[in-house]
Amino acid sequence: MEKNAAVDMEGLGRRLELALKPVASPPALEEVLEQVSRRGALRGPVDWVFPAWIAYVEYAVQRIIETFPLTEEEKKQLIHFRDALKRLLLEAWRQARNKLTALYKAVAEDTYRIEGSRLYAPDGTWMYIDRFPFPPFIPIHGASAETYFPDILRLPHERLELLQLGWRASDEFENKGRPAMGTTQPWQLVAWAAARHGELRIRINRVNLTREGISVHTYVVAKSWEQKWSKDKAIDLVAESIRRGEWALLLTMWLGDGETKREEILHSNYKLAITAKEPWRLGSSIAARRALVATGKEAFVRLREAAGAYGKLLDLLSAHKWVVVRLATDDAFRMAYKLRAEKRCILAVAGVEMYLHLVSSGGGSLRAERYVRSVEEALAIAGRLESAGLRPNVVRAGDYYMVYVATADLLRLAERDETIRRAVALYLAEKARSGTQRQREAARKIMQRHSSLFPPTGFITYAQHSSSALTAHTL
Repeated sequence: MEKNAAVDMEGLGRRLELALKPVASPPALEEVLEQVSRRGALRGPVDWVFPAWIAYVEYAVQRIIETFPLTEEEKKQLIHFRDALKRLLLEAWRQARNKLTALYKAVAEDTYRIEGSRLYAPDGTWMYIDRFPFPPFIPIHGASAETYFPDILRLPHERLELLQLGWRASDEFENKGRPAMGTTQPWQLVAWAAARHGELRIRINRVNLTREGISVHTYVVAKSWEQKWSKDKAIDLVAESIRRGEWALLLTMWLGDGETKREEILHSNYKLAITAKEPWRLGSSIAARRALVATGKEAFVRLREAAGAYGKLLDLLSAHKWVVVRLATDDAFRMAYKLRAEKRCILAVAGVEMYLHLVSSGGGSLRAERYVRSVEEALAIAGRLESAGLRPNVVRAGDYYMVYVATADLLRLAERDETIRRAVALYLAEKARSGTQRQREAARKIMQRHSSLFPPTGFITYAQHSSSALTAHTL
């Protein structure tokens, strides 16, 4: 029996085990959309990922039908697209589970054999374990279908061609003279199909083994189009369009190869970067395969403006890269996102977005804080707070500047504003219930010292309230 010392069999065994992890219940749509909006792909146990894909496809098609003005024939075409993809997913699910089971048993019982880049189970089931740059994956056979995606965007040909060029400059490739796309991201499959509407051949060709379970790889060919551009030509046209001020090409190139450092955007560090084989053709190379195309919030504003009707589609698809654009350009969306993601209480104090922070040292205090990168921005925020009658403080905090409103001012605001009082009460109640020991003690002391503001009924958990109850606005 041939073995290969270079293969991490322990790690492979863990991946197979995670892929077969039992699932307690079917995936909820909210859970599916959350994963798509955060990372694009769906990853997890085989019995979670495939139902999640099916739920997403059903959701996406229904939302497109509800959102875009379509003819009855176009609605039927979308439903056929949905049903064809569901059939492929069900077939691939069956194959994947059976193959994963056989391979896991072979690895666990040390009955496998390795030949070249393939690992075989005793019954002949096999997978690829060494096909750089791909992760280990299991091939799926016979899961293909012909279907049709209608023209939902109704864009003039020249505008649609701009979107196509951006995809060609990034993830799109060529299959026998036709445009083609391979992706593990369900939103990207639909977004690309909308730009390459018409006859499609869809195939599920493999299941990747990830550190979290599996992901499903789909392969799509646009049979109604001929590939007009080489990859190099498309990249050159994107660079030329940026110089002309036309950003539609850059939008879809970024949707394919763009970097999504969400935390930088949330900290107002706006960088529009593309990962490419030849980054110098787009802009300044800042790493081996990275081009910094633009900086500043305005760059993301221009991406959003260039999207037009395509942005409406990306919105309903919960595309994770489009979420980054929304976070950079939509303050209300940004605030709601932070509230959900961080489970922290956000206050809008004199129009300034701030976070509540319980300081447990020194007897305990409660502050509303805002972190910014420049002293100029910190002073500008402090000026706005002062104009509202508050006494803000500005201090250096590592690479940032912190503007904060101390306990006394915050409690005066709570006395005047029922919404702020409720938000502060809920925040303190949560810390009193599930914080560290010092946080629990500090929260209880503050609530006891100010019992007229925070009666015992304030001890309610966040989970019992909608996110809107945790977002406060001053009068």
